[in-house]
Amino acid sequence: MLSEHNPIAELVHQIQQKWVEEVSPFPKLKITRWLIKPDEARLYEGFLKLESTEHGSIPEMLVAMLTPFVSETTYSKHIIKDWVQAYKKDTKTQEKLQAKNKDHAWDADNFLSEAEKEMGNCDDLLLQMLSAFQKTMPDKKMRLVVALFPYSIQNFDAFNYWLSNMLKKPMPVEISFMIFDHVGENFYDKLFEKNPELTKTLRVNLDINDAISKISKMGDPNSPEVKFRECILEMGKAVQKNNEAKVDAWGEKAILVTQQSGEKSMFASAHLVYAGMLFSFKKFDKIDALLAKGLRIAQYGISLNDGACKPVLIQMHGYIGASKQLQKKTQEAVTAYQAQGDTAISFQLPVMALTPYQQAYNLSKKKLPHLYDELIAKAYQAGITLKNEELVHSGFASIGLDYYQWLLNHQQHSNAKETDKKLTEIFGTDWKDQAKQTGAQYEVNAREAAQV
Repeated sequence: MLSEHNPIAELVHQIQQKWVEEVSPFPKLKITRWLIKPDEARLYEGFLKLESTEHGSIPEMLVAMLTPFVSETTYSKHIIKDWVQAYKKDTKTQEKLQAKNKDHAWDADNFLSEAEKEMGNCDDLLLQMLSAFQKTMPDKKMRLVVALFPYSIQNFDAFNYWLSNMLKKPMPVEISFMIFDHVGENFYDKLFEKNPELTKTLRVNLDINDAISKISKMGDPNSPEVKFRECILEMGKAVQKNNEAKVDAWGEKAILVTQQSGEKSMFASAHLVYAGMLFSFKKFDKIDALLAKGLRIAQYGISLNDGACKPVLIQMHGYIGASKQLQKKTQEAVTAYQAQGDTAISFQLPVMALTPYQQAYNLSKKKLPHLYDELIAKAYQAGITLKNEELVHSGFASIGLDYYQWLLNHQQHSNAKETDKKLTEIFGTDWKDQAKQTGAQYEVNAREAAQV
């Protein structure tokens, strides 16, 4: 269990207590919303992970679903698929349920096949599946809380509509949902105002900065790791206050501290972090110099068999690409992103190659078209080697659609047909619609990044 003296554990305990006091005693609540700040998201992820284990302390059984929200007509179906797949992989949960409930008869495959056959939305089927699953739990009176924490939401209005539609249905008393909203954005205010008896909003004032500060100082104050964490923390504070001089002071200290440690991965990381902080000030000459030196340090560390330098080297190429892209140096940006992807492949980490390859081929499309063919093929080949479950929650669908269109444009119809078949197996028959949604979001993110 988490140590009670751990500052982060103390914050998680505050979240747990809020739930126990304001939600657990009220079984009529069907949707509970946490109002959180962006920097609190990781903390709530920790809360979800903890409560999904035997070490959780709330009296309900909580299951977190990261299923992305694409549309109100497909969301329930995608949750059913992800739920069944996760259940079938979790042999420990199956064994526990079967050991404590000899009448355990939840037919996962039946719900999956019904979802596949359903042409419209699967909202009713989702509630039926959750209710059937709840009935297999050892304590028949224990409520099942489904925490919806989509890693992406394509349309908040559509998600609002889906939630509203679920509230209109005769939801079993043992089933409820948990969602997350951003302080200041309050996307679901109208929905909650219309349904005060069925909904509840929770907000906990969490002092994240204080907890991080305490953690950064834990351990031997003279150790390089503790000193480096302090430098990172202070650089972050300086960026928030737009104090470039203070960023430089702590950045130089980070480099000195890590150099004295003798650990190449930490030394290279100091250059990476310092350069990253300077992006806010657009000091590209200094950024490029730091990244070039950090790159050499990481490469040297790898030659000394320092495996910790590998992810640092991958990130270093990505930061170089971002710097060159912001400076409108397209050729150099494409080269860096391609190097990032190639490096990830060389370290047998193809999942880390997808985004840089996609960035590379998208940048090359208009200004360096002679590079496009090779780059888009690399992106597709990197992804298709991964397991289906790894691809479902990635941006590979948009890469697949781009590659599929490239094949058609080059009159490779048989290959295009085979690609369509593979992607349908991975993402479902609506994979092109999913890809367009993901691609649209990628374009928005890319434009915003280019304007930093």
